[in-house]
Amino acid sequence: MWVVYALLISFLNCAYYFGNQVAKVPPKIFMFYRGLVPVAVLLPFLGVVDFIDDWRFYALCSIQGLVVSFIDYRNFRAMRVWGAETISAIHPFNISFVFVLWLLLKPGTIIEYWQKPWQFLGIIAALGGVIYALSSFKKSRRNNLALKYMFLFIVGSSLCDTFNKLCMSFVDPEKLIYGSYFYILITSFEVMVINFWLYCRDGSGKLSDFVDLKYVKYMPILLLLVFSIAAKNFAMFSTPNPSFVTAIMYSYVVWIMLVAKILQKYGISCPHRGIPRRKVLLLLISILLLILLQR
Repeated sequence: MWVVYALLISFLNCAYYFGNQVAKVPPKIFMFYRGLVPVAVLLPFLGVVDFIDDWRFYALCSIQGLVVSFIDYRNFRAMRVWGAETISAIHPFNISFVFVLWLLLKPGTIIEYWQKPWQFLGIIAALGGVIYALSSFKKSRRNNLALKYMFLFIVGSSLCDTFNKLCMSFVDPEKLIYGSYFYILITSFEVMVINFWLYCRDGSGKLSDFVDLKYVKYMPILLLLVFSIAAKNFAMFSTPNPSFVTAIMYSYVVWIMLVAKILQKYGISCPHRGIPRRKVLLLLISILLLILLQR
């Protein structure tokens, strides 16, 4: 089922991308809403949800909230400096980091792969195919500076996906929905508080901006994020390695290209980062291979 959830995330991320593009909310306000909306939706159910009986789960969720705030802030800042196309070409590099991090946390997996070398080589080839297909990064002085700045983002986002899987490993199967509930609630609350603090510390805006109708009206878009994170939690719970979910999630690039082409037929301009058809084919073949190797 993790494959189904991972594909669902890619569709939701596609819709989330278009919603975010339409909204054009300032990054810090957007990140505040990114925390506020899930908290507002989930908090009323706190009294009827079963708690997770492992303090490590809550500790990791708290750390995760800090990591998410850091990488999102760094990502938005990098996009303003180097542009979305350059930065999005760097994002897929975190797939390999997630794969290695999980092997370090679960060294027993290495023994399993040692016993099935062809499966291991196939997985490496599939993940490599996804990374190559998605990344259009080209070396230049400007791009190298962007990569250097984004290195901490790559590490942070890799930790984020790895911690996501680790959090779910402390949840019993029958309490998975409750674990997902607390994961979203805790991380979102931290994101909300941290970005509110950052906005106030910056001093370049007004507190009234948070309730400005021109921004508030786009808050429902963030409901997509709630469903996306919930699907990701379910996928991470059952996947053998979190990098597999990360790799399949990135297929949203293909869905964005398809939707953009449809919108263009109706005269609606939709800027997006496209990839060549041969790379789209490589991406889909790599994802299919990854899925088949886990059967």
